[in-house]
Amino acid sequence: MKRVPWADLALWLPTVFLVYVFSRQGLAKFSDTSGWARAFAVWHFPVWFRILVGVGECGAALLLLSRRTAPLGAAIIALVMLGGMGTHIYWGQPRQVTSEVMPLVLSLIVLRGRWPHFARLVARWRNRDVA
Repeated sequence: MKRVPWADLALWLPTVFLVYVFSRQGLAKFSDTSGWARAFAVWHFPVWFRILVGVGECGAALLLLSRRTAPLGAAIIALVMLGGMGTHIYWGQPRQVTSEVMPLVLSLIVLRGRWPHFARLVARWRNRDVA
């Protein structure tokens, strides 16, 4: 009888949550009429930066869908969340940092949990034949 990889299956719960949240919020950053457009303007960020964050979030969501690339997606999410926390602190809104805490923690859980898959991918890439 084959063993069920419960830890691997359990990692899909935060992964699916992050994919859902960051694909939706990443796409919302492309709209000039979204709340994100207004927020980025209030924070004095240029439009290109809002679009870049949206690209990063959508890209991270896609990377999370594969065990091998999930650590990269999780790292991107962690960086975006740290940037969001820094923005809230800079603009004197430290209480709003809490909205980034859960995605940050979940992304770090996925990063750690999927790291062996990524490490194997990198090891295979390094040992490929160069012809």
